[in-house]
Amino acid sequence: MIGGIRRPLRSTFRVSGEGEAWRVRLGDTVYGEFLSRGDAIRGACLGARTAEARGGKAEVLSAPGDERMPHYEPHFAD
Repeated sequence: MIGGIRRPLRSTFRVSGEGEAWRVRLGDTVYGEFLSRGDAIRGACLGARTAEARGGKAEVLSAPGDERMPHYEPHFAD
């Protein structure tokens, strides 16, 4: 809290391929496992939008290279 104003938390959802699955992590916690990159990105985007609806800030980063993904629009690519 700064000057009586509560700062929103920032949630970073990271999408990465691990073996045959795609995994979404929120910090050190596994947020979900998916069969395709597209499904993992959609899951991460849903989590980011939910975090923002609760007053926080969020971002989605995807492998390879922590590419920043817009989470305010649907993703259909696998």
